[in-house]
Amino acid sequence: MLAKTLKRMGLGFLIGVVVGDLIAVLTGTSSSGGVTFTSKQLLDMTGGNAAVSMLIQSLFSGIYGALCFAGISFYDIERWPLALATALHCAVIVIPFIPIALFLGWFGSIVSLLIMSCVQIAVFFIIWLILYFTYKKQIRELNELMDKKREKD
Repeated sequence: MLAKTLKRMGLGFLIGVVVGDLIAVLTGTSSSGGVTFTSKQLLDMTGGNAAVSMLIQSLFSGIYGALCFAGISFYDIERWPLALATALHCAVIVIPFIPIALFLGWFGSIVSLLIMSCVQIAVFFIIWLILYFTYKKQIRELNELMDKKREKD
């Protein structure tokens, strides 16, 4: 299971970097020196060095992505109830988001950060519900196929 989790973390890191950088490019802000792809807070923290700011942002976006993908491994622990695995995976997504977002200056206020955290939780559970009902339907169809096969035998 450790090897699978490490693979997930590696993939999550790469996806986190790409998504973080894509969001940074799409939300870049103009300043007197041109367009920046990090927050002013992070740029100030690095002494105005845009390359170092972008590197730090990419690193933390990657770490966040790795944590999110590592959390998928909770579902592989068969002795855990689905509710526990789901709650822990959601916590691994939301809890690290808050300090990372604060450190990188992604939000201008605590209120906007909390709103985004709530949005993340809502989206997480919407996706989870869609997948749950999709898998439930697939399992029901497989069980019906097995019943038909048993009837033939």
